[in-house]
Amino acid sequence: MSDVLTHAKVSYSGLDRLLDGRYQVIQILATGPWGQTYLAQDTRRPSQPECVIQHVKPAAYGSDYQAALRQLFVREAFTLERLGEHEQIPRLLACFEDEQGFHLVQEFVDGTPLSLVMTPQPWEEEQVVQLLLDCLETLAVVHGDSCRHGDVRPDNLIRRLQDGKLILTNFGTVRDIHLSLMTINRLAALSLVPDTQGYQPPEQIQGLPCLASDVYAVGMIGIQALTGVPPLQLESDARTGEVLWHPFGQAAASTLRHGLVAVLSRMVRTDHTQRYPSAREALQALQQLTQAVPLNLPLSSTEPEPIAPALSPDSPLQETSQPVVLPETPQQEPIAEQRFSPAVQIGVGIGAVMAAAVCGYALPHLIDRTLFGAADPDQQALAAATQQYQAGQLQKAVSLAEAIPKESPAYAPAREAITNWQTDWQTAERKSQAAKAAFKQGNGLAVLQEAQGLPQNNYWQAQVKPLVEQSASQAEAAAAQLLRDAYGRAIVKDFAGAIVALKQIPEGTSVHAKAQEKLREYGEKQKIQAVSYLQVAYNQAETKAFDKALETLQKISADTPTHATAQVKIREYTDKQRVRAEALAMQDLNPGSQLREATLAAQ
Repeated sequence: MSDVLTHAKVSYSGLDRLLDGRYQVIQILATGPWGQTYLAQDTRRPSQPECVIQHVKPAAYGSDYQAALRQLFVREAFTLERLGEHEQIPRLLACFEDEQGFHLVQEFVDGTPLSLVMTPQPWEEEQVVQLLLDCLETLAVVHGDSCRHGDVRPDNLIRRLQDGKLILTNFGTVRDIHLSLMTINRLAALSLVPDTQGYQPPEQIQGLPCLASDVYAVGMIGIQALTGVPPLQLESDARTGEVLWHPFGQAAASTLRHGLVAVLSRMVRTDHTQRYPSAREALQALQQLTQAVPLNLPLSSTEPEPIAPALSPDSPLQETSQPVVLPETPQQEPIAEQRFSPAVQIGVGIGAVMAAAVCGYALPHLIDRTLFGAADPDQQALAAATQQYQAGQLQKAVSLAEAIPKESPAYAPAREAITNWQTDWQTAERKSQAAKAAFKQGNGLAVLQEAQGLPQNNYWQAQVKPLVEQSASQAEAAAAQLLRDAYGRAIVKDFAGAIVALKQIPEGTSVHAKAQEKLREYGEKQKIQAVSYLQVAYNQAETKAFDKALETLQKISADTPTHATAQVKIREYTDKQRVRAEALAMQDLNPGSQLREATLAAQ
C-alpha cells in the first residue's frame, strides 16, 4: 500500500488540506462540468487504504436549486450504498458536504480495466458470451432497483485483481441529478463532454436515456470483443441508422455464433423500443442461448492478456470515467425483430392464461397422486371434481369434492379447492359480465383489462376469449392514445397524470412494455419534482408566505416519499398561517392604532 506522506508530495491547488479532515488527495483523475474525481487515501484507518472521491461543485443556480441538489444528493447516496451491497459494485464508504460542495467516497477497485484487454484480435464466441453474462448479471441488479448506470464502457468495467470478477464502476449518478434538476427548473444544461467512444445510443446523446441505453452500451462492448473493431470504426446505415457490424463478424457458421449475433443485434438497435427493455431481458436471452448451446470455456481467464499495464497515469480520461488505475431470446430468429398484429399479441396473452388454467388447482393434486397412489379413489374423485370445475360445472365439482371423507388425506386439499373455486367463480362471473358490457360499449381496452383479471378457469377464459380477439384493434388504439396522453402530460411536468394514464395500459397490447418503462422513468422524475416543490415551499414559508407554501405543498404527489414530509409541513404551515392571521387581526384591534388614526384624521 502506498504511503500518504509520499503521495502528499504531489500538490494540487486547494487540495493540500485533508478533505473532511481525513482524506488526502493523491491524484486528480478526472475533471468535468459537475466537478472532479480524486484518488485519495483515508488517513484515519491504520492501513491508510486508497479510495475514490467524486467531488460535486456547488450549483450556480440559486439557493432553491442548491437545496434541492442537497436532498437529491443524499437520496442518491442511499441508492449507491444499497447497490454497493452487491459484490460486483464498489461500496459507498462515506458522503459529506463542505464549502467546496458535495463528496462521495467509494471503494477503490484494484484491477485491470476492460479497455486494456479489448485487443484488435476478435475473441472466441464463448469468451464474448461469458463477458456479456458478467456485465448483464450485475447490471440486471441495478436495473431491478429502477436505476441506470448511464456510462457503461470498457473503462468502467474493472477485472478485480483479488478474485477476477468484473466490477461495474463509476455510475453517472451525479450528472443525472444535475440534468434532472435543470430539466425540471427549465435551465439550460451545461455542455456535456460528448461521447467520443461510441458506446452511447442516440436517445442518450439527446439527453433522454433509459434502461435500454445501458443495454446498448453492453451490446457495443460485445460487438467490439467479437469483431475486434471499436464502435467508432463501425459504419451506420444512412437510412435506418443501424450499426453495420455483420461484415466484421463473418458468417454465423455455428449455432452459438448465430444466436449471439441475434442477441447483439437486438441489443444495439437504434430505436430503443426495439431493444431488450432492460438488462434482465437481455440476460435471459443469453441464458437461454447457453442452455441450448453449452459454453466450452477454458479453465483460465475468459479474456486475453492486457496489452498495457493496469496503471497508466498518462491515459486520457473523460468527464465521468472511472480512473484507469481502478482496477430475448435468440431462438434462431431473424435479426430484424419479429412483429405480430395486435390481435395475435393479445390472443397469445389470453392463450397463455388459458394454458396456465389447465394447471390451476388441478396441478397440486396431480402431483399429490404420487403420494396417494394412482388408484386412490379419493384422489381420483378430487381430480374428477377439478375437471368438472374447469368445464364450468361448479356445483358438480363441489358435490364430488364434498363427498371425500374427513379421514382421507385428500380431504384438506378438497376443502381448500372448494373455497377457492367458489371465490373465483364469483370473481369470474363479475369480470365476465363487465367484459361483455365493455364490449357492447365498444370499449376494447376495458375488455382486455377485465379479461386479464379472470381466474384460472378454462370455462370462463373460453367465454371471454372471442370478446378479446374482436376488441384487439380497439384496445390497441386506446392503449396508444393513453401513451400519447402520458407523453403530453409529462411534457408539462404533470407526472402524476402521466402515471395514471400509463397504469391503464394493460398487458397484451404492443405498447405495454414502453408504458412500463415510462412508468419507471416518470416515477423517478416525480420524486425529483416532489423534492424541488418541498424546497420551494420551505423558502416561501421563510418569507411568511404560508398561503403560497401550502399551495406548493399540495402539488406533491402522494406516491412519492416526500409526501409524508409535505403533510407534516401542511399542518405546520396551516397553524402558522392561523397564528399570523390572528396576530394581524389583533394589531387591527389595537386601540393605540385606532387613536392614532383618529388623531391623524382630525388634523
